[in-house]
Amino acid sequence: MKPSSCTLMRGLSEFSATAILMIISCMDCTVSEQDKHGVLFTSLIHGLAVVTVMHIFGFISGAHANPCVSIACCLLRYIGSYMMLFYVACQLAGAAFGYFLLLQMVPKGLLNSSKLGVCIVAPMKDLSYVQIACIEGFLASVLIFAWCALWDVRSGRFLDSVTLRMGCLVTACNLVGGQLTGASMNPAKLLIPTLFKGHPESVLLQLTGQLIAAIIVPQFWKLALTQRYRPLRLDNSERPPPELYLTP
Repeated sequence: MKPSSCTLMRGLSEFSATAILMIISCMDCTVSEQDKHGVLFTSLIHGLAVVTVMHIFGFISGAHANPCVSIACCLLRYIGSYMMLFYVACQLAGAAFGYFLLLQMVPKGLLNSSKLGVCIVAPMKDLSYVQIACIEGFLASVLIFAWCALWDVRSGRFLDSVTLRMGCLVTACNLVGGQLTGASMNPAKLLIPTLFKGHPESVLLQLTGQLIAAIIVPQFWKLALTQRYRPLRLDNSERPPPELYLTP
């Protein structure tokens, strides 16, 4: 089945959003390694990158730019399974394209001086495997909770400045967990740099925590935090007689 022009436009939007998110956040990570205040500035840039992407592409495709967000959106039945797979494929392709462009733009001196690789943050050595998965899962859960709140119809009155609020949330998560696990909260941003150079064991642990959060949080939101409305019942006595619907 050939995808419609609207579907292709949404896929291109996710591709572009993820590429821009990758370039902005990872370029700052490369430069901030040389700065003593790198954690603070990196966290702010991560939040501002989310603000930028949501402002540009939010009204086109939702600006997920994150496979976990698309999975959660599918589980809440806001998009279909095929659209979710299409979104994830576009996001991974966009992340790879953005990372490739980043490597072409960053000076070779910075690339060579990077300890682990561009946009790669190794978890703290003192953390156990379970702690790595739990920390990344918790941070991803906070992000998914924010998206669930954004999609909920009850938040329709509070959509003003939503991009800024989402950016502040991402900044807070990076400030809290950036030095522990890297706080990527994004499988696309986590996997693509690993294809070039990374630590497969820690990446799998972080990815496990993120995917578990993407599955559990929407179910919890649906079962515990979604208001259930009773169907409207009409009394037959108040219904107009069928003759009123007949035309002469």
